[in-house]
Amino acid sequence: MKTLSLEIKNPEPILKELQNLFSETKKTDHVYLRIPDQEDYENPLNLTEHKNAMGISEYLLPEILHAFGIRSITLIEPHDLSILINLSTAIFQRDNFNKKDYLKSPGLVEELKTLFGKSRTIAFDDWASFSGASELWPSLLNDIIKPINKKDLEFIFYLGDPGKKLSFQVDEALDIMSEFSKSGDVTLVLDEDEALSLWRLLNGVNPNVFLESQTIVDLKRKYFSIFNTIGITRLLIYSTNSAMLFSSDQQFILSRKIVDSRVELGNNARQNFISGYSAGLLKETGIPHSIALGLIIFGASGLYTRLPDLASVQSYINDWVADLEKPDSIFLYQ
Repeated sequence: MKTLSLEIKNPEPILKELQNLFSETKKTDHVYLRIPDQEDYENPLNLTEHKNAMGISEYLLPEILHAFGIRSITLIEPHDLSILINLSTAIFQRDNFNKKDYLKSPGLVEELKTLFGKSRTIAFDDWASFSGASELWPSLLNDIIKPINKKDLEFIFYLGDPGKKLSFQVDEALDIMSEFSKSGDVTLVLDEDEALSLWRLLNGVNPNVFLESQTIVDLKRKYFSIFNTIGITRLLIYSTNSAMLFSSDQQFILSRKIVDSRVELGNNARQNFISGYSAGLLKETGIPHSIALGLIIFGASGLYTRLPDLASVQSYINDWVADLEKPDSIFLYQ
């Protein structure tokens, strides 16, 4: 049984290291594939390739991959996407499109094996809001990911609101995520409300039973019990002012820069965090730095543009560091 040992981590040294790391855009072969947003269709320039703030080439994720519940992928090297794009076009023109059947198609399976063989991170849609996850994701794992025998993949899952599902469905989802951990590392990300809802389900607590005001100690224990119950690599739980990470080799709490509530709840909030977190994992900056980078891209995206440039990212880091150096913040890390 793992023991609770949560370190309070000062984000300032992490932020300053990220400032140096991203002081200039460096040449890289890395690629980020993301789902399009409504803004992309309104501005056709967004649909073309470009370099993001981390110097990574961004392309739109082929539609067939999003149909399987994938929201983004990072690649360690470029890949010709034309085959998947053409397959997407052909498949979606058919009236009898069955997602699971197409995961048995030899041509598609071989192309996905090649793509995943070049991948570093694969991020999935919110499980609770994606219909068919319990059928499609095991097929992706068993028919495509396991056969390539690649062990350095990073899988990123969001559970969504487990309160919308039955208990056995949530158990099934957690079992699926645990199976992915046999082919790489799994990060399950929950917000505070989702985490408490999951804790209720796992402990048989009626959702209508009122929980008294939870101290930080109460929350730590509940979150840690979740981590001990599910067989994944990392559990990341965030609130409006902090992010807590639980894993077998490190546990810590990282204070966040508080952002406007409209940014916190924005349509692209999770996607923007994933883009930064995935970039950190791709560049092997370490988990604390990857989480901080996710929070930076998330915050900078909301304050400046949906796709922040390097100057916007640096400005956001500077503002976060300045907040930490205020007298009422310094005592937290002494």
